Amino acid sequence: MQKVILYISPQIVNSNTEADFVRVDLMEEELIAITQVIQDVKDIEKLFTDYSKTFNLPASKTNNKIFKYWFNPDVNNFNSQVFSTAKIELNHFDFKQGKIQLNEVVMKDNKPSMYKVTFFGDTVSFKNEINEDQLSDLAWLSNFDFQEVTNGNDNIKEGLTNGLNFTRDGVTYNDAIIFPLITHTGSYVFNSLGDFDNPYNVSTAATQHNKRGVLTKDLKPAITIKLILKAIEQQYGITFKSGEFFDSNVFTNLYLWLHRDKGKMVIAGTWLNDGQSYNGTGDVSELTNTGSAWGYFVESTGIFTWRSWVFEATKPSTLDETTISVTITPTSAYVGVPYNLSILTSDNYSAKAQINSVSGTQTLTLVIGGPNGIPITDISANPRGLNNIISRLISEQAIEFETEITINRRVEYTETFFTPPQYIVYNFTATFTPTVTLQSPAVGKINILEQMPKLKVKDFLNGLFRQFNLTVFSNFQNEIIVKTLDDFYAGGETQDLTEYVKTDKNTVADVIPFSEVDFEYEDPETILAQRFELLNNQKYGELNYRVDVSKKNIYQIKLPFSQMLFERLFNVGLTNSRTDIQVGTSIDEELQPSISAPLIFYGISVGSSSTPINYVANTTRPADGSLPVAGTRASLTSYFVPSVCNELGTSTTPPTHNLNFGSEINTYTLTDYAGINNSLFQKYYQNYITRVFNTRTRLFKFEAVLPLKVLLTLTLDDLIIIGTRAYTINKMTTKIQSGETSFELLNEPN
Repeated sequence: MQKVILYISPQIVNSNTEADFVRVDLMEEELIAITQVIQDVKDIEKLFTDYSKTFNLPASKTNNKIFKYWFNPDVNNFNSQVFSTAKIELNHFDFKQGKIQLNEVVMKDNKPSMYKVTFFGDTVSFKNEINEDQLSDLAWLSNFDFQEVTNGNDNIKEGLTNGLNFTRDGVTYNDAIIFPLITHTGSYVFNSLGDFDNPYNVSTAATQHNKRGVLTKDLKPAITIKLILKAIEQQYGITFKSGEFFDSNVFTNLYLWLHRDKGKMVIAGTWLNDGQSYNGTGDVSELTNTGSAWGYFVESTGIFTWRSWVFEATKPSTLDETTISVTITPTSAYVGVPYNLSILTSDNYSAKAQINSVSGTQTLTLVIGGPNGIPITDISANPRGLNNIISRLISEQAIEFETEITINRRVEYTETFFTPPQYIVYNFTATFTPTVTLQSPAVGKINILEQMPKLKVKDFLNGLFRQFNLTVFSNFQNEIIVKTLDDFYAGGETQDLTEYVKTDKNTVADVIPFSEVDFEYEDPETILAQRFELLNNQKYGELNYRVDVSKKNIYQIKLPFSQMLFERLFNVGLTNSRTDIQVGTSIDEELQPSISAPLIFYGISVGSSSTPINYVANTTRPADGSLPVAGTRASLTSYFVPSVCNELGTSTTPPTHNLNFGSEINTYTLTDYAGINNSLFQKYYQNYITRVFNTRTRLFKFEAVLPLKVLLTLTLDDLIIIGTRAYTINKMTTKIQSGETSFELLNEPN
């Protein structure tokens, strides 16, 4: 019998710190059984960890102190709602480390008689800690917030052409953020010889090239998956062991598209109403008359040009009053976002009325002149001079809102031209609303967390683990090791256990209870992927691995991500010759902006002097789909294109990595590589799946009694020899004091 020693480092109530390790008293007569499994053929996609059946601890003086008399709620000082760090030794040798959870206390005569606890491997505590956290809760990613424009430089254009680099805590992250050619509205085309009225024609042909092409607001950023993994380490105080799968070239240019809501990106920053196009109701003709003596509102710009009513002495004014009201109504998703609102003069951006740190629907009113308004001279030193009045909203968080501007102009004076003199009253009111209903800051700060897709951290990680068929476990240095299943089994030793196995009795069973495994992404919500499914009766990137079509037992491995069908553009004007441009389109079959499950893709930098693209800044697409007003254009000879592959590939050589499960035609080379295209299935699942579906594979169950030297060295990646046959471990349960072990083993088919 092995001597078992259990240590617990208790978690204290209302504290994130743990006490020092304390040795626990054990029940002398009870054997502790631990089950170990890394990937179960009966439940392929799930990740497992060491766990024990619930076992009992005596209510000794030592244990009562460890658990702080938890059974008495009046003196509770032990937190049973979290896992306490624990470790197990066999004959004073390290055996397992993990977590202990206190389940219940058995009471007799109002006194504790025993504690029921469960031991788990270390990775389970990590899953427990992340709980329901969202990717948007990963605070470290705020280090990668940035301004749209810095010192006159267009960072969106820079992110499209070269990627954005950041240095944080002395570490430089190259291409941490990119702006790939994925549109949230509309669909890009390339025609160098015509179709110049198409606002999505990205050719650089000179006709109307300052009104069409890739516009700044078409694009949304993407962040490297490596940074998200780093943020998870920072958030939860864990370490993914270096040199393992997360450091492989699979992740070199793998990105998550920051597409949280339909349509254009909602950002933080400064919004000005000038430059907007407005429609008005009320006394519009009077208040938009550029010849008016008291000023006018310009509907094409949103600027109110104010003028005082001051004429010759024959028209003495008794009242000259202007009331300007600006109403902001945030959309439902942003009603709690604080903002500052002001009405100001555009000559020096001096605020004449303002409210700060408000949220929800607010109306700000500026009164000029009259008995209750600010002096006319505060607007213009020259009483008869002009000054432009505009409004401004500033927010430190992303915000989207509707706005309206109401202007009332009242002038009262005595007209001495008439006999007798007449008292004249002009009182005009109009309300103006932008032709584009929803507004947001035009230039400002992009907060990464506010753009993050809605996805739980645990679902993100589980998605990656299933995508690449990864195994996850921890070592004695508290590092989390992530390996592909093939690499995991390749790292084991060979151990001959024949002499310890009870060979007089064992069972042999069928391996799996299903005849088909389906590998797929979430349902498509983008137009090309939807049409692909309609035409092929199968999702793009999906794979159905079937063994026996007569059976209907299907096992589904479904990722929490979407898969977009990207498109390489052809030059329509040159008999459909290929360009170097590949794009993604996030619109649905109704040609409306769509929102789908989070998109993971490869960002590839393409340098192309033969196919430059037209980029236009400082303008916005009209809602009716027409050409926008002229902006500032540039011809770009390098840009990031999206792809399901990590590289473009050639007509004969497929890219090294491919995010499709099935064998799809490469969208860039239009080649299928005879089905050998390094798909997810081929690289990460094929060896395991074809093995368990092999008609010669069986699930063997053996009983054994293992000595200490084997218990301390045997791991789940080891190859087991029993007699003349080799096996891998599917599952093993060990009573650690006695070494009695039940094995589930998969034979290595010949």
